[in-house]
Amino acid sequence: MMSDLMREFRRCDVRRRPLLALGLLCLLIFSAHAAAVPAQKHVVLIAGPKSHGPVGNGIHDYGWSVKLLAAMLKSSRIRNEVRVSYFPDGWPEDPAALDSADTVMVISDGRDGDKYAEAPFLENPERLAQMDRLMKRGCGFVTFHFSTFAPDVHADRVLDWVGGYFDWETDGRREWYSAITTVEAEVQPVAVDHPINRGIHPFTMKEEYYYNIRFHEADAGVTPLWKVPALMGREPLGSVVAWARERADGGRGFGTTCGHFYANWEQPMFRKLILNALAWTARLEVPPSGMEAPYLDLAAITQVLEQGTRFHMAEQSDRVRPIRALILTGRDGPFHPWLEKTIALRTELQRDRRFQVTTLQHPQLLSEAMLSSVDVLLLNYCNWEDPEPLNPNSRQALVTYLKEGGGLVILHFANGAWHFSLPKAGASDWPEYRRICRRVWNHDGDSGHDAYGPFRVEITPLDHPITQGMRAWETKDELYFNQSGDEPIEALITARAQETGKDEPLAWAYDYGQGRVFQTLLGHDAASIHAIGTAELLRRGAAWAAGRDPNAPPPTSVMKLLQQRQAEVGVPNP
Repeated sequence: MMSDLMREFRRCDVRRRPLLALGLLCLLIFSAHAAAVPAQKHVVLIAGPKSHGPVGNGIHDYGWSVKLLAAMLKSSRIRNEVRVSYFPDGWPEDPAALDSADTVMVISDGRDGDKYAEAPFLENPERLAQMDRLMKRGCGFVTFHFSTFAPDVHADRVLDWVGGYFDWETDGRREWYSAITTVEAEVQPVAVDHPINRGIHPFTMKEEYYYNIRFHEADAGVTPLWKVPALMGREPLGSVVAWARERADGGRGFGTTCGHFYANWEQPMFRKLILNALAWTARLEVPPSGMEAPYLDLAAITQVLEQGTRFHMAEQSDRVRPIRALILTGRDGPFHPWLEKTIALRTELQRDRRFQVTTLQHPQLLSEAMLSSVDVLLLNYCNWEDPEPLNPNSRQALVTYLKEGGGLVILHFANGAWHFSLPKAGASDWPEYRRICRRVWNHDGDSGHDAYGPFRVEITPLDHPITQGMRAWETKDELYFNQSGDEPIEALITARAQETGKDEPLAWAYDYGQGRVFQTLLGHDAASIHAIGTAELLRRGAAWAAGRDPNAPPPTSVMKLLQQRQAEVGVPNP
């Protein structure tokens, strides 16, 4: 076209040349703009029929998972770089729907001997042929939880496309090579430099994990991404639960055995893994800190998909935008069951549906990049008899995070961390932490506590949003007294200590830089965290530290909450 216009320009009357020149200029500008705008990548999300109970029961909710992923992609930072097609009710009837796909994700059942149906992409010869064509032209492919199941007859195809599968078959019989277990355990990223693991750090998640996966043998194109050491699978790859493959044809595959519980979409690390994988398999650049997208409730998903509304992390209302909480844990001396406490703390926070909670068991991994996606950090950690100092980068990350407006909750014996008086850990001393944490346990001083037992917690007259409307409650805990510190505090709650005969302060809130800090001396064990008033105090304190309304949602009645806790966690209130 351009050469035809140039010939016409040379032949035309001189009087017409200015007008034609303007047209040429416009065409040049348009062509340059078109060349500068990259073509959108086409992401296709397909859900198989639900087989595990009614829709909405939170198990194998394939259709809602597909809709949530579509809405998250449309709300993510790459929303202008992708075109999303989603099929929540099964394989698309029109085969042409996949012709332009840059990556395809299947969330579905898989056949397990004579149980359930074959994964939709393996269901018949026509779909196998369609998938073969897509893969040969370099299309990406993602399998998820149950769709990782495959029979041996299709093993070579699946291993080539995605690198691994759940092997249920031995010589045609339903005799598993792979395995399944449901457990709450730490998930660890393996290939930390892989684009899919960008922004991901260790965390704890309850999941129906598949493991002992059959991987492509002698193929350097398969990269393990996540492992769960607690599974104790066959060495060397038996505990791997997520992996990536770069195919010889240039295509990319990803598989994960996670995804049984719909609630795990509320885990920021889990969302980030899947979104990173979709971007990577579609050959999009994964951001340095990974893909950020909000967890959306069903109403918000519908609004995004049907009305075209976009929800952004920084623009959502309190109803939709999550409070992103990170629990730092992993050690607390021989006296505190830190793992049980962490599970209890997460359970109580997530009664407020705004909270999305993840965990970190390695304080040395704390970084500015990690904290940039956190609204409130909760310390359930003390380096008892561990002399290793918190590394300088992690120290600076925490200080910067707080001074720039981050939130912090310090729980119980976390006030003794990184202190010169710690047994065998004095070398870890960090003076700045004593300014961050205004009352610390000092082993060289007269810090102490009553014997673990029952006492009554009283609300002080101080007008503060954390305790507004709260009433006194009975608990069973360790009652700390004589904590060291010179910075001013105003007690929110108190309790009468047997040893001192005084009303000892047990919680307070203050600012550090632009950040907010809430500290409580309550929370010795899981039972004390589940105590009605303590749980409510922790939830409110965490919301306040995150800069959110601590009184939303409205408090549940004491009796109803007690009955709910007794039914759910079996921990009666003292």
